[in-house]
Amino acid sequence: MSTLPLTYDECRARFRRAAADADRPLRDRAIEARGPFDQRLTIDASWLGSDRPERALVVMSGTHGVEGFIGSALQCDLLDRLDPAALPTDVAVLLVHAVNPWGMAWWRRQNESNVDLNRNWARDRGDPPTNPGYPELHPLLCPDGDEPPTAASFLDPIARYVEEHGIAWVRAAVSGGQYTHRDGLYFGGDRVEASTRIVGEVVAERLAGARAALSIDLHTGHGAYGEPTILSDQPLGSPGDGWLRARFDPDIVETTVGDPDATSATKVGQLGHGFAELLPDAEYHSVTLEIGTYRDTRMLLHERAEHWVHRHGDRSDPAHAAIVWDHRTASTPHDPAWVAAAMRHGRRVLDDGLTAIIRT
Repeated sequence: MSTLPLTYDECRARFRRAAADADRPLRDRAIEARGPFDQRLTIDASWLGSDRPERALVVMSGTHGVEGFIGSALQCDLLDRLDPAALPTDVAVLLVHAVNPWGMAWWRRQNESNVDLNRNWARDRGDPPTNPGYPELHPLLCPDGDEPPTAASFLDPIARYVEEHGIAWVRAAVSGGQYTHRDGLYFGGDRVEASTRIVGEVVAERLAGARAALSIDLHTGHGAYGEPTILSDQPLGSPGDGWLRARFDPDIVETTVGDPDATSATKVGQLGHGFAELLPDAEYHSVTLEIGTYRDTRMLLHERAEHWVHRHGDRSDPAHAAIVWDHRTASTPHDPAWVAAAMRHGRRVLDDGLTAIIRT
């Protein structure tokens, strides 16, 4: 596959066809929001192996909708490659396609409520975490005005924040997750979103009774172009960190907790982390696989501009449509070489994950 589908609908059709060709069960759950052509949007799930597994691998795509295209392709590829008969009788692989179908259909990172689903777990329980830096940066990240924001209006001010507070403070303030500005970036929501609830229900149902599980959430954007990074929330040097480094290429494993050299902020409300609550008796691990596209600053500029279009623009305006397209191709480059590298690295990580579960 040298190019990827451009639309959610094509990705969904390919996933469902791959599941049917592999003679695999398939379930879909619709959300209320509709697509850009008023089409029905669903989260689809298929699985290979045991119906009541003791050991399970969970693979998710499209948590950040616009990033979901390579994840979808990797899920279809796994359905094509993996023979269920070759799995041990107590092992299953659960594939959850398009966790954020609205964002995937509309080429947005956020869902229909402007919520970042990877900051939304258990949002209806207790007070939200605080992010004291975000309110100060919100006007810079989400500018108002009648014209699209320029790069210059962001780069000089953010450089001053980095000089004053340091890059770690800026990363945490921008992307750690915030719960004060509903129209802002990386908003974690004020309730559990439908997609979060649906995915939790699917995992709880399919993995009930499992004694070991690993989830891999497929993303793009962070890291070097076409290169993989496995992000984990296990503290550096902890047993969980050691488990991951022993089972994946340790050179690409990066913890976001307790590592002064981390290139990604510690996040709250992540889906993969939250699944541990659903599997209290299981040895459970979770990671995010990132396939890099462009530098973090460039990615943030694209997100900022697309977010302005969402808040103030008009997608039928050619200039605004171009901003949306640039955001889409920054998250999933329209480049055969990038696709080939992403598929190669993604296959290896998924295969390593399955091997880890089989040997657990």
